Amino acid sequence: RNHHNSRQHLYSFAKAPLTNLIQKDILLRYAKEHRFPNPTFFVDDGYSGTNYDRPGFQQMLSEIEAGKVVVVLTKDLSRLGRNSSLTGLYINFTFPKYSVRYIAINDHFDTIDPNSTDNDVA
Repeated sequence: RNHHNSRQHLYSFAKAPLTNLIQKDILLRYAKEHRFPNPTFFVDDGYSGTNYDRPGFQQMLSEIEAGKVVVVLTKDLSRLGRNSSLTGLYINFTFPKYSVRYIAINDHFDTIDPNSTDNDVA
């Protein structure tokens, strides 16, 4: 796969727009420092973390299934979702199936790093 055309997806999820602005800043800085090209934001404002039918999250999933995503980046694991078994399913099955690397910055979690804090999320 040509990584130059693949996008690095930054997923920002929070109930408040201001919180999302702060998260976006954290994600963009991390993406820049780690030289992830072409970051694309998926944002869900005002949704509950237990709801996985959030429009931004679903849009991100369809991009993943279309093979357009190399990395998914969130501020922490809870930004992906608040149901740990469903979150674990995405991290352990969906992302690997589509060769997607997932990073939760504040949790020091990285699916390609065997030393990352908690590789057993589910």
